[in-house]
Amino acid sequence: MSLPQQSSNNMFNAKKFYSLTLNGDIPEALQLLSSEQSLMNENELKIKNEFEKRFAGAEDESDFLIRKNSGINDLLLVYRDYWRRSFISGQNNDTALKKELTHFFRNLYTSNDYAESTFEDDTLDIFLKRYVNENGLKTTGFGMTGKFYDLLVWKDEHDTTYEFDLNGRKISPRVVFMTGFVTLGWEEYATLGRHYPGGWATKEAIYCVKDVYDLNSENFLVSYLAHEGQHFEDYKLFPKLSGTDLEYRAKLVELSMASETLIRTLTFFINNADYESDNAHSVANYCVIRDLSKEIFETEFVNDTEQWSCCFIEEYKQSQCQTA
Repeated sequence: MSLPQQSSNNMFNAKKFYSLTLNGDIPEALQLLSSEQSLMNENELKIKNEFEKRFAGAEDESDFLIRKNSGINDLLLVYRDYWRRSFISGQNNDTALKKELTHFFRNLYTSNDYAESTFEDDTLDIFLKRYVNENGLKTTGFGMTGKFYDLLVWKDEHDTTYEFDLNGRKISPRVVFMTGFVTLGWEEYATLGRHYPGGWATKEAIYCVKDVYDLNSENFLVSYLAHEGQHFEDYKLFPKLSGTDLEYRAKLVELSMASETLIRTLTFFINNADYESDNAHSVANYCVIRDLSKEIFETEFVNDTEQWSCCFIEEYKQSQCQTA
């Protein structure tokens, strides 16, 4: 069940646009840009022009690769074309990507023996990391973010240890701060750099895109650190949880610990909720708002942020009266 998002009568529906792009629904995003052109301000018209350069024609006519210029440009070109084909066609292009990467790495590192076979994922991971490392960079390796294979590449990193309270439990994960990104993956490409991963967790550590955060802010301490900290714990405690279940639990932790960012976080979840999506974040957003709506308002799904704001203001007033 998709969450309907209504545009104001006199404003471009930017929230719906970015929700579509984050879900990889580029044709629908292009259609929205076309239908709401008359509602756009000057900056939104620039976004429309850049987006259409990237996705409306037979080829990407934007300066994406020029701005991303690095030693791995040839590899990034392979991924860019895969992302673009996947977005526009709505079809699974994963097999084609693996064949292209096999050809790419075979020409660099191997003989032509078994030239018709496609490398297994583990082999692609080894060659991908080797190629990126040889160019003085680091990567997550061969893997997916949501429904698309992704390419996350950065130059520098340093790590430290954070000890913090996660809803009554003390945890102390290793946190790796990454800087100098060459690419932040398909989300960055699809949204013109508006949205991208702020970090992620593994069983061994939490990884942080450092330039995104004020390290003293609730955005870092709750939306990033507590969220990824929950993933870090769940990977060890519940290794078979699905991506949607992992995100559901982490998003509930965010809301339970947020204060100044609470309404903003709720609003983001509402605007990016889609039960029918292939993206675990979008499905989890929907489930979180649905379940809280049932618990608090006794209704299926409340998408009115004013109603949520009034609810939490009233709850705060009652708590103050009880402590007075």
